[in-house]
Amino acid sequence: MNVTGALAYVAFTSTKNRILMGIRKLRNGRYLISALFGLAYMFMMFSRNFTHAGRRVQFVYAGADSIAVDVMAGVIFLLLVLVWAWPSDDAGIAMSEAEMQILFSAPVSRRDILLYRFFRSQLGLLISAVMTSIFGFRTRSFTGLAGLWLFFASLSMYFTMAGQLRARLRKIGVTFIVRIIAVAAIIGGACWWAAHVGTFQTPLIHALLFVPRFFALATLPNVPLAARLGSMAFVIAFAVICFWIAATVKVDFEEGSLVLSQKKANTVTRQRNQQSGQWIAFKRLPPPFRLGDTGVPDIAIIWKNLIASLRIGMMPIVIMVAAMLFLIGQSFFMLKTAGDAIGALMLLMCAIIPLLSANLFAQDLRLDITRIEYLKTFPMSGERIVAAEMAAPLIVMSLVELLFLTVTSIYLNTHGDMTKFARFATPQNMLCVFIFTVPICAVLTVMRNAAVLLFPAWILRSKEEPRGFVVTGQRLVVMLGNLIVLSIVLIPAGIVFAPALFIAYRFFSGSPAFLAIASLPPVAIILTEVWFGVRMLGKYFDEFDASNELDRVMT
Repeated sequence: MNVTGALAYVAFTSTKNRILMGIRKLRNGRYLISALFGLAYMFMMFSRNFTHAGRRVQFVYAGADSIAVDVMAGVIFLLLVLVWAWPSDDAGIAMSEAEMQILFSAPVSRRDILLYRFFRSQLGLLISAVMTSIFGFRTRSFTGLAGLWLFFASLSMYFTMAGQLRARLRKIGVTFIVRIIAVAAIIGGACWWAAHVGTFQTPLIHALLFVPRFFALATLPNVPLAARLGSMAFVIAFAVICFWIAATVKVDFEEGSLVLSQKKANTVTRQRNQQSGQWIAFKRLPPPFRLGDTGVPDIAIIWKNLIASLRIGMMPIVIMVAAMLFLIGQSFFMLKTAGDAIGALMLLMCAIIPLLSANLFAQDLRLDITRIEYLKTFPMSGERIVAAEMAAPLIVMSLVELLFLTVTSIYLNTHGDMTKFARFATPQNMLCVFIFTVPICAVLTVMRNAAVLLFPAWILRSKEEPRGFVVTGQRLVVMLGNLIVLSIVLIPAGIVFAPALFIAYRFFSGSPAFLAIASLPPVAIILTEVWFGVRMLGKYFDEFDASNELDRVMT
């Protein structure tokens, strides 16, 4: 067997084994349930996509000069040109450390390495083509899917060639600034000419879109078979030419591959840290208060989690606050209809902030579960440790929600002539919402911490966790479980609220005690449930066997 055949065999076998490993993991009930939910979700989306396809605007082929071909070719033209303005000029391709160690020390040429990487990428490209065909073009055509697959494959090879040539341009003195000026000149000139002439049907535009038109004909739905096959043949030839150029250009291929692989590894690490709540957005943010030399250990845990919450989870909140302030500023210059939209958006943000904050501020047991053995050494009961762990995110969540409610209330009351939602921001309604804010946030915090203690396998993920349908299904199961538990928890409060509201309306209507009589009983029910939840989690925390539960999850 020659080198090319051996590398193709290795790439094919690695892909096959990766698929088989994911299938074998389905023997685990957690993965099986997640995969079934994920597949059911994708099937529902697939069916809905085709059921409503006729009600949506679609690009339909209507000849070689159709507007669909022109628009798609224009988009592809921008994609092909903009890649030259990419700031990176490191030659090579991103590979794993094992692949680089084996291939770079083996007697294989650059052409063989590029072929190997091309073979390894086909599974991901095929999945991308399938998703685009289903959710983008809403078609089941096999030739359309094949055209999309060839389009993604040739585009991948073109990007590889462009990376090699960018490195070569750097060696001869063409810097990033020169490249971006040239790209801007090309795109700006093409746009000016198209706008000046007012049509795509000019010799210059035809010349610029000559190659992109073949890509458009290969990917668009409802293209005649003869036109599609001819375009697919051109796309294959284009990919071959790009491969030949990438294999022959003289640049530091190995060094560039090391740099790109390191960048990819850093990106993956950063994404994992963000998903696990360990990525620090504000590294120099000072502590909220000074910790004394003596005192109860509960304060130390709260202090540590407050620092983590403010430094890790505040970036999305800062962005949302900036967006809210921007909307408020714009409202002074907008019409009444715009004021209604802004008021609705602000009320919606207030409604989703508790649910969003419960995931953003995960600096409690969800962050410390892997260090639970250290927590067990503290001179505290499990109930106190659990309460202290949840206190910091609860404080931050409640303050953030109160901030958004206050800003929304001020806006709606000061812009009453611009929005019809001002009636929701009466002092009575806002006071009632304020009363329920902390208990609801406490319920959500207890639910999230109960999930990580009772079902650590659903929360913690190892590096070898399967992706795709399994992850989608797992998130759907967790979300559905949270909604069910939250509904069950709020049922007793709802039952108590009805008679409390009746008594308050019957005997205290118009009195300052009306809200207290109507709100405090259901709030007391919710707080009692939170107290029982903390006690139950504290007892389970004392009995939690980290060596059994966590080792089984991480391995």
